[in-house]
Amino acid sequence: MLLPIPIPMIFVVPYAQDVSFTEYQKNMLAAFLKVGFQEGKATVREGLGKTIEIPLTKAGERFVLTFNNVYTKIEQMLPLADAPAAKALHGPRIKEKFPSVKAEFDAQGVTLSRVSSPVDLTPEYMIEDMLADVQGAAKLFSATTPVSPAPTSSDPLGAALKDAGLASKDIGGYYSLKFGFSSAKRSQTAYVRKEINTSGSLKTRKIISFCYDAKNAPSAEILKAILQKNFGIGGIGIEAPGETQKNWRIFFRIDAPGDVAPDLLKQYLVMVAATADDLEKELGKEDKL
Repeated sequence: MLLPIPIPMIFVVPYAQDVSFTEYQKNMLAAFLKVGFQEGKATVREGLGKTIEIPLTKAGERFVLTFNNVYTKIEQMLPLADAPAAKALHGPRIKEKFPSVKAEFDAQGVTLSRVSSPVDLTPEYMIEDMLADVQGAAKLFSATTPVSPAPTSSDPLGAALKDAGLASKDIGGYYSLKFGFSSAKRSQTAYVRKEINTSGSLKTRKIISFCYDAKNAPSAEILKAILQKNFGIGGIGIEAPGETQKNWRIFFRIDAPGDVAPDLLKQYLVMVAATADDLEKELGKEDKL
């Protein structure tokens, strides 16, 4: 079982019917339900202020209504398509015809969104203007964009690693990759998780590498040395002994974008392995090739 060390992050807390809405938010949600939208399970994000995300569906189409103290947003998610071609074809057209709509294209599909300040926003304006623009952009997109067939590869991560020119080993839920650092005559193994983590519209893939792996729990000195480190990207986690492995392990971790391109995936993997190896050296552990 992984026990993450506290680092600055946003905590996601799922709610059902017990989400506390303001009167304004209740009125806004009621306007959507009145015109036939179906409400899904709300999610609350506690970070820099509270953000509430509410999935909405209508006639098979998927939307997300988002509230926080800075903005109100409506998003529409479209099916998987050829992202690069769709972006080249529709990005300029959407920007020209619907300048208030933001279009994001990735390997998971397309997300169209419009944001407004809640101070000036009424339910009528939300439905008639904001939603209409997002749906108009979606209609423009779907009119000439064929939906791509399901990927033929049942292992997109394995294919991405192969495209990046990396030799990897399938170990179940992860791929392991060994990197050599010839200048220091050392090697380090990084692990990239197959499963993608999803939080709202955010999709990430975990990459880790261990810098401490021993039967004895790390000493107070080791923990102090490790946890005082500041990283521009990534952070530290700790894993206690469990059923599948009996050691205490400390690892360096980065959450890469879920749709990361093969060449950038390689950079993430090398960065994680190199950082963990540097931490391992500081702890005095030898790891020669």
